[in-house]
Amino acid sequence: MLSKPDKYLIISWGGKLMKRVFGVLSVSFLALMPAVATAQDSFGDIADAQSADQSADEAGLNVIVVTAQRREQDIQDVPISVTAISGDELTKVGIRDPRDLTLVVPSLSIQAGTSSTTTSLFLRGVGIGDFNSNTTGAVGVYVDDVFLGANAGKLFNVFDSDGIEVLKGPQGTLYGRNTTAGAIRFSSRKPTDELSADAAVSYGRFNEVQAEAGIGGPILGDVLKARVSGTYLRRDGWLLNRVTGNKLNALDMWAGRAIVDFTPNPDVLVRAIVHGGQSRGDARQFQHRGSGVDLVGNPIFAGSVPLDGLGYADTDGDINAGDYDVEGRERVDVFGASLTGKIDIGDVTLTSISAYEQVRRNTLEDTDASPNNVLTATYVDRPEQYSQELRLQSRDSGPVNWIVGGFYFHDKLVTESSFDILRVLRDPNDLLGTFDPVNSIGNYAYPYTQTTESWAAFAQADVELTDRLTLTGGLRYSVDSIDFDYRAFFDDVVVVPVLDFEGSKTFKDLSWRAALSYQASDDVMVYASSSKGYNSGGFAGGSSSDPAQLQPFGSETLYAYEVGFKSDLLDRTLRFNAAAFYYDYRDLQVFVFDTSGVLPVQRKLNAGNAELYGLEVELQVQPSRNFNAFVNASFLHAKYKQFTALAAEDYAGNNLVNAPGFSISTGFSVTQPLSGGSSLQLRADGSFQSESFLTPDNARANRVKAYGTANLRFSWLSADERLELALWGKNVTGTRYITYISPVVTMDQINYNDPSTYGVQAVFKF
Repeated sequence: MLSKPDKYLIISWGGKLMKRVFGVLSVSFLALMPAVATAQDSFGDIADAQSADQSADEAGLNVIVVTAQRREQDIQDVPISVTAISGDELTKVGIRDPRDLTLVVPSLSIQAGTSSTTTSLFLRGVGIGDFNSNTTGAVGVYVDDVFLGANAGKLFNVFDSDGIEVLKGPQGTLYGRNTTAGAIRFSSRKPTDELSADAAVSYGRFNEVQAEAGIGGPILGDVLKARVSGTYLRRDGWLLNRVTGNKLNALDMWAGRAIVDFTPNPDVLVRAIVHGGQSRGDARQFQHRGSGVDLVGNPIFAGSVPLDGLGYADTDGDINAGDYDVEGRERVDVFGASLTGKIDIGDVTLTSISAYEQVRRNTLEDTDASPNNVLTATYVDRPEQYSQELRLQSRDSGPVNWIVGGFYFHDKLVTESSFDILRVLRDPNDLLGTFDPVNSIGNYAYPYTQTTESWAAFAQADVELTDRLTLTGGLRYSVDSIDFDYRAFFDDVVVVPVLDFEGSKTFKDLSWRAALSYQASDDVMVYASSSKGYNSGGFAGGSSSDPAQLQPFGSETLYAYEVGFKSDLLDRTLRFNAAAFYYDYRDLQVFVFDTSGVLPVQRKLNAGNAELYGLEVELQVQPSRNFNAFVNASFLHAKYKQFTALAAEDYAGNNLVNAPGFSISTGFSVTQPLSGGSSLQLRADGSFQSESFLTPDNARANRVKAYGTANLRFSWLSADERLELALWGKNVTGTRYITYISPVVTMDQINYNDPSTYGVQAVFKF
């Protein structure tokens, strides 16, 4: 509960932020992303929609229909902060995976590790910077209403998209335990009533080739429809290995999807989806930064340059080059299938979603990022999940709209990861992986199996108290059981056991949500909400030799309070939304590195609590059908209130990781009609974020300096808009910034974002 001084402080702080926001709006170069419009059919599909009384020739913003609350609603009527992006916009902005969503969602921050298919997501400063295989994070990722639990492989489904919804704040009532920060919902394009096809082909810098295509339509009248789609992406690397002369960070991946809709009568729909894909490319190579200590902790410098334990330093400052004795490789295979059934029974609808997902990942990594073979890692992950959801809900036929349901989730993760340690000191006549305690340490393996079973029951209702006032209330009861079987040993010729650990833990929670929304007018809605989010505890999944490091960490909870308004003004030519929030974040799960032993160990701790509050503003204008612009801004205060870390380090008062105080995205789209009906279109967008930190100790060496990026697209569209030819550029300013930092043996691993890219694209619609 906030004290009166705290409340007044927040109100005063929010007022100052509003003044800063209006200052930004007055000078900002307004933005890309016309319409950011998505809609969804009654079965959970996202698609563009426009008011029936609005002609295509008129000015004004499109109606955006979302299913953030598991039913169709105008986004302006939803008492939740939601950003929605249409499938067409995803193509034109160049958003291929969640890492690109920061272009249009300022409150979203992303860490990217070695894997090309793995990310760590943060919303409003809430998230877990942990890439271990058994971490699901605090931002739930859903594709076609199927929750994806595996840390790897989530990016394969982001193609042939109908749109994306980003839900901010705890979404535990309807979406489960892994949504403390929020949820991201991807929707695929579904079969249409008429035969249609589309394709996009792009060529760019680093010999990047991307192709995407889909075709769908009726097979047997209205009874049977289908859509098949696929994507392919390859590019050369840009990082020079000075040891071999090769270019690293190359990528080669493909994915495909088939969807079949069976509708035997208007009240029944059965949808089957099958998808798969693979990636064959390079594991992302780190940049090297020496820590300035040798293998026994003595200082080691070359002048003012810190060296690693073997006396190496990458001193030229070129983030596009390095010295590697091992060139990383990665192989990822993904397969999944789901069966969704819907039946209308009188005034209610019964929905069933059954799904299966599996991922196979094998990554070879030059962990020390140097020409000396100090540490080489092999990561092998095999997650496999089953899920079942049942929902019964009203059909929006009265003053009370409700939903009740149950959810079951089973996940089994098998890993076979290992480190080859100090092979540079080993007798060259020894076999690879041989345990040699005299000349080296050897191959250190730490395989483990984790089985997770989750059950949940949930309910939510919207009650119209008056024609303009609606009360929303929801509950979710969750039970999560985790079994963890961990081993560690040196192997190959000689097996030397180090550690056997078995653990089991069950976590239970009751999450809730309450909200009031008031329709002040047909074009203005205000709301206030309170909710509790929960993320279950578990076990750390990194390498370890000490059973104390494997003890389970506890669940985290987040109490969220939010007020906001949404408005469409000036005959729907101006959309202005704002939300202020306060988070009481308790027992938050924090990813840290334990450097007390020979090797840094990845651990998870529960901090005492943290305080977050902030303000988000969204402005979009479309005074004519040939001009559209937007500005989205986020202000955030996110600090630990109580956090005693390892070695009794007190982090109270430090900033949370990946929590910039200010971020903004802005841009515009201008269309110039030509004779004959064709047109030219210029689109530009930019984003900026202030300084942030990648580790909870807030070490200056581990900060991300403030940075900004910009993107451009210039295109010609045919009169019927079925053909688009475009020139595009991403990160045209060439901005480089740190995305990840991790300590290893006497050095730090550093990852940077991709360099600037540019190219040409052709988009076809048939």
